[in-house]
Amino acid sequence: MTPVRTAEPAPPKQAVGMPGRHPLRSIRVRLLGRMLMLVGLTLASLTGAESFILTARLNERVDRELAHDIEAFRSFATTTGASGGAGPAPGGLRALFVSYLEGYIPEHGQTLITLVDSEPYRRSAEEPPARLDTDSALMDRAAAVRSPSYGDAKSAAGSVRFVAVPVTVAGDAPRGVLVIATFTQQERDHISESIRIQICLGLGAMLLSACVGWIFASRIVAPLRLLRDTARSIHESDITRRIPVQDRDEIGQLAGTFNDMLDRLDDAFSTKRQFMNDVGHELRTPITIVLSRLETLPDEPADRARTVAVVTDELHRMHRMAEELLMLAKARRPDALRPEDLSLSELIEEVYVKAAALAERRWLLDFAENPHRDTLHADRQLLTQAMIQLAQNAAQHTEEHGRIWIGGRAGHDRVELWVRDTGPGIRPADQQRVFERFTRAQESRGRTGAGLGLAIVKAIAEAHHGEVRLDSSPGRGATFTLLIPYVTHALNGGPHRP
Repeated sequence: MTPVRTAEPAPPKQAVGMPGRHPLRSIRVRLLGRMLMLVGLTLASLTGAESFILTARLNERVDRELAHDIEAFRSFATTTGASGGAGPAPGGLRALFVSYLEGYIPEHGQTLITLVDSEPYRRSAEEPPARLDTDSALMDRAAAVRSPSYGDAKSAAGSVRFVAVPVTVAGDAPRGVLVIATFTQQERDHISESIRIQICLGLGAMLLSACVGWIFASRIVAPLRLLRDTARSIHESDITRRIPVQDRDEIGQLAGTFNDMLDRLDDAFSTKRQFMNDVGHELRTPITIVLSRLETLPDEPADRARTVAVVTDELHRMHRMAEELLMLAKARRPDALRPEDLSLSELIEEVYVKAAALAERRWLLDFAENPHRDTLHADRQLLTQAMIQLAQNAAQHTEEHGRIWIGGRAGHDRVELWVRDTGPGIRPADQQRVFERFTRAQESRGRTGAGLGLAIVKAIAEAHHGEVRLDSSPGRGATFTLLIPYVTHALNGGPHRP
């Protein structure tokens, strides 16, 4: 019998780009660690430098005192005839050492030792902190010098700084050495105590810095945490959350950039949702008509021809509607514009020529030329499309041989482009609604088209950072005016924010 194997549950997959959180990988911990490392290195460097400087100054001071003692001995020896004096010292080398030690009063922590023929001879009368004449290694070092030599040694009382000076007396064969030693351990202990106190204070300062730094780091990364939480909570159905920008530093700029990105995503999702709603709402009816007609296609040639005509008309209407929906979606895209330098007078004339072929109307040119300003920076194709849409709308709602004006002028800070007709006009209650999708004015202005033309005009105007205005009343016709700034930049960075 084949054993049955049960599949082990697969381990949960980790989201791509979301590695498991580790306490040491936190930005706060890394910021605090780097700050404390910098503070620690600074304190260690300052402490080491201070210890070195204090020790060097101690040695320098002790060496000056030893040098002063050497000069005092030389002065004494010179007066007694030793080391090149006027004559031989009475009693020779040993008598010189005895005379000098009897009259010399060593300072606190200082002792003098004399050597004759490499052997300790006499030392100063005061009891030193530690006997150095019994240190054979130190005595051997001192006996070997041929010129005044400074050095350091260790004793039972701690560190010792000494100088060994060779001494000879004319007419006396023995060779002598004078050793002047200063016990420096007490002063070195003071330096060490100061360094220890400084280290303790430095550690306390680092602990305080760690606490304060943790608070500051938490405040610094708070916008980043908010940015992370906002990014996690955003999905296509809810993209309305924004990050409050309080500072103008790099993190504040990052939050502002993230908000701009959310604005662009919100616009894109809104456009997509609106497009899908429009398609589902407007194309459902013609599709239903086409399907019902095809399902009940009659056998009679005449009836079949009428059915085919109805289906073809509905398909053409769906085609026009799809093109208008795509045009409306394109006009709302951030990268819809392709601005260029163009002449206002040439643009008006081009629109006038194209509009005159739309219908049998009295097309009139109403252009106020400005010799000082005729150039603007905008998208020629989209502006032409908007003006043709307005002309088409005017032609649909104006009787045959009615008058339609195509005009424009260069204003103070923007260009005005208008289309004026002598149609039935629009009621005040409908003047805001006519720019909405699939909205038509009162019945007197007809029901031709899907109701997207004026929505496309409004989208094109807003894409240029401009606007479209309507001036109309029943029985007086309507004037649609595009207000476009002289310079329009492509919105590759996102929606325009004044």
